[in-house]
Amino acid sequence: MSKAKIFDINEVQWKNWGEGIDACVFKPTPQATMQYWEIKPGTGGAPHSHPAEQLTYVQTGIMELTVDGETHVLTPGCFALIPSEAVHSTKNIGSSLVVNVDIFLPARDDREESPKIRSLGK
Repeated sequence: MSKAKIFDINEVQWKNWGEGIDACVFKPTPQATMQYWEIKPGTGGAPHSHPAEQLTYVQTGIMELTVDGETHVLTPGCFALIPSEAVHSTKNIGSSLVVNVDIFLPARDDREESPKIRSLGK
């Protein structure tokens, strides 16, 4: 029988990914990577691509997402699929923090799970 794996963003070490961008990473299986992002206004991810498909969910804030030259504005509750190898970038174009979650399928080899640094007793 498989056992559930719990990941709490409040118990792990966060990494700074550039000016105004912080994230933590959950790698529950070889088939998926999840990354939880907090992006300050005016900042975002530079154009890049990767072999994994990417599902993006915006929880808070207003994020500009550009995929292969086409720009979209994502607001809370929006989901997006970024195809494998598509060149894409993000930018927080609002005045408040963007919180978004990315799911990569299959798991990304260039991401390590954020180490647990405290236990909140869950």
